[in-house]
Amino acid sequence: MRRVFPLYALSGFISLGYQVAWFRIFVDWFGSTNLTFALVVCSFIGGLGCGALLSRRIIRLLTDRTGIGDKLRLYGLIELLVGVSALVTVAIEYLPTDLWGSFPYHLNDGIWVQTIRYQIAQGTIATVSLFIPCLFMGVTFPLLCDIFRSIPRDGRLPSVLYAWNTIGACTGVLACQFILIPEIGHKPIFWLMAGLNILLGLYFLASGGTPADDEAADTACTTFPSTPRSGSALIACAALSGLLAGALEGDMFKRIDFIVVLSPGATMSFISFWAVLGIFLASIIVRHVERIRLAHIKGAYGLAALYYFALWRFSDELTYLVGNPPDVRGVHHFPVSLSQLFVYTGIYVLPSYLLISLLLPYVCNRLQGMGKHLGLAYGLNTVGFCLGLIAFTLVAPRLNIFYSLKLFLAFMVLAAIALAFISEFRPIKAWQIAVLVVFVASACIATPRRFDRDFFTPLMWPNTVAAQGMRSNAAHTTYFLKLPNNDMKLFFGRLSMSGTSPRSQQYMRLMAHFPLLVHPHPKKALLICFGVGNTASAIAAHESITRIDAVDLNENVFKMAPAFAEHHAFVHLDPRLRMINDDGRNFLALSDETYDLITSEPPPPMAGGVYRLYSREYYEQVLAHLSPDGFMSQWLPIGQLPNDAIELVTRTFVAVFPYSLLFEGAGHHLILLGSRSPIRFEQLSERFYKSDRVRTDLLRIGLSTPAALVARVIRNDAELRSRLGSGRVLSDQHNDLEHLFYDPEEVQRTSYEYLRGR
Repeated sequence: MRRVFPLYALSGFISLGYQVAWFRIFVDWFGSTNLTFALVVCSFIGGLGCGALLSRRIIRLLTDRTGIGDKLRLYGLIELLVGVSALVTVAIEYLPTDLWGSFPYHLNDGIWVQTIRYQIAQGTIATVSLFIPCLFMGVTFPLLCDIFRSIPRDGRLPSVLYAWNTIGACTGVLACQFILIPEIGHKPIFWLMAGLNILLGLYFLASGGTPADDEAADTACTTFPSTPRSGSALIACAALSGLLAGALEGDMFKRIDFIVVLSPGATMSFISFWAVLGIFLASIIVRHVERIRLAHIKGAYGLAALYYFALWRFSDELTYLVGNPPDVRGVHHFPVSLSQLFVYTGIYVLPSYLLISLLLPYVCNRLQGMGKHLGLAYGLNTVGFCLGLIAFTLVAPRLNIFYSLKLFLAFMVLAAIALAFISEFRPIKAWQIAVLVVFVASACIATPRRFDRDFFTPLMWPNTVAAQGMRSNAAHTTYFLKLPNNDMKLFFGRLSMSGTSPRSQQYMRLMAHFPLLVHPHPKKALLICFGVGNTASAIAAHESITRIDAVDLNENVFKMAPAFAEHHAFVHLDPRLRMINDDGRNFLALSDETYDLITSEPPPPMAGGVYRLYSREYYEQVLAHLSPDGFMSQWLPIGQLPNDAIELVTRTFVAVFPYSLLFEGAGHHLILLGSRSPIRFEQLSERFYKSDRVRTDLLRIGLSTPAALVARVIRNDAELRSRLGSGRVLSDQHNDLEHLFYDPEEVQRTSYEYLRGR
């Protein structure tokens, strides 16, 4: 018996390792989209739940087909099946990228969106490669509890098993985040997890064994004073526990991402770590506190709701306590270190998650003591988790983020009230479920859906200027502001993504004008990230351009384009423009087009997930889609990055493109230019004076001569390579930016002189 505990902890370690790797692999396949996130989370959690619900049938089927009667050997066979079926993920990587065509989009209200056929194909791939191994994972917990159900005095065994599994999962998150991903990358992690899974399965398949009573002595517990007549109330508690836990984790992802404006990729891993640690500690408490009863857990749910409400009410004060207060402009630089983010997420996640996680191990212990199989309870808990997670990551945020965050607080209170009215000694009645559904529906209807200024500090523009044009999808609530000086700003949540200020106009337009004037005869351009249309407008000013493909992950950016029409010269109506809603990397993987200009202006590279648009593999994709004389221009916001990050991104760019240069867009907004061919300026003067539209557009940003453009060059190719030298580059497998943070209080060495030369 004792050997099962550490090995089941290893199983938890492997499971979370899979999840970390799967999420990154699916982003590589399909892009960093809402659909990708939904596919991974729903397939993973849904697979676990279905596996638990079908555990008896699956065990019976395997026993009949294999003739294996030893249930520990059956457990080994299931772990083996997890590892083998997970390898389907590797096989799918060999599918041709053009399986659905080079342009799997259809026109919908002026925007090119993915076809239904393509989305169904993505869902099928997710089901085959992810759902099936997770289905087998879901069988393991009910099976192990059933194996030791007949041992005397083992009423608290489920909480012990659960604790060991979750501490393994907790360790897996930290190991992947801090050791494995930085050192070996996510694909080797996947191979490692599959190998460990197969070895674990082979060990139990070969050794098997029947537990002896004395081996279980350490899992003894005090017998409960009374036994419920029916398990329906306990089953309902298990489902309610899963529903609230999933909703809470989904809300935490959204809430922390909203508060931490430039949330790094480590945030998700940290939230998972603290949540799993909360589950582990809850299991330990239920295991060792013999007097704990459902009444105590009801109180814990009420306390969790109060704590979470108070935490949100003082969320900005908490960030100032853990980090730094905002500067005189109202800009709050948080976090400035990985440890600061780790502590912050711990304060947010651990207490509430620990308190609500007490219920499931208690329920499992009670059902085990009644001689019940745990498949139904564990399965409904997991399915409930999946539903709660979907509700507050995909459904409620689709209305807007303010609605979602407020609705969850109401939902958490209702869940605590619902649990307060449950008695484990009385069966659940249909009318009780109906009343809860009515109250939840009423909360959904009554929760305000308008823009809420209270979600911003007094120093933030959205607190003082009326938001306009608010639109939402599951990922972002998008809106714009008209400032008193007539500038406009585009916002995603709390983050200002783009704007029409003179400085923004200058560097965004130069990203297009500079390379297009150097090119002998540009015809096609690809714009990755549309923003407010400044760069697209500059591209459209060149009469030789016959087509402009603009790709943006947020379809609402395109839908808001008319609001910025006066600033981008109505480029959204230009017949040459195709607005494509997709991830930039995914579009490049699917497309067989070549372009004379590819310009890329994503969010700052240290924002979560954005590093993929600054990596070596991305630049290699771009280079493959450039015409022989084509150019790529890449935004480099050195004012928002520590010097190590600037060097890393710049070195990566220069390492891929045969010829590069760096020029000034506006202040600390620099622009990298890369090409297959040497970058010469012979064409620049001729093309500068050839087009009145181009010359007029350059005059509006203060550039009147070709010499003024050339003077903005900071470093040529030879100077960049000499100053940067050799060293590590940014890759899809190694996101070094995740461990770098910008701290304005640190003294910047030589004020970026190693790049700017000033």
